[in-house]
Amino acid sequence: MYEVLEVSTQASTLVIRAAYRCLVQLHHPDHHQGDALSEERLVRINHAYWVLSDPGMRLRYDRSIGVHLASRERRRVPVDGTDLFGSVSVGAQQARPFAFRPLA
Repeated sequence: MYEVLEVSTQASTLVIRAAYRCLVQLHHPDHHQGDALSEERLVRINHAYWVLSDPGMRLRYDRSIGVHLASRERRRVPVDGTDLFGSVSVGAQQARPFAFRPLA
């Protein structure tokens, strides 16, 4: 499921949703009329998002493939230098808390 959406097993729900939306736009039937391969890919994308967007189903799926809960992405505990939205000050720039991360 994670490889269908092209995300890591540690991806947050926001990253999974963003990846889903990008892939649906890319493989939408209106862009590829009559392409059976694109339709099959869209069905797989929808199924993967259906499983990974529900916390209970994602937990069962993770257990079935052997992903440990300890490997989940965790938010940092607010420390000095954070704002109300969790952005950490990095010099003059702000680190975005929901930025995409490379696949692990």
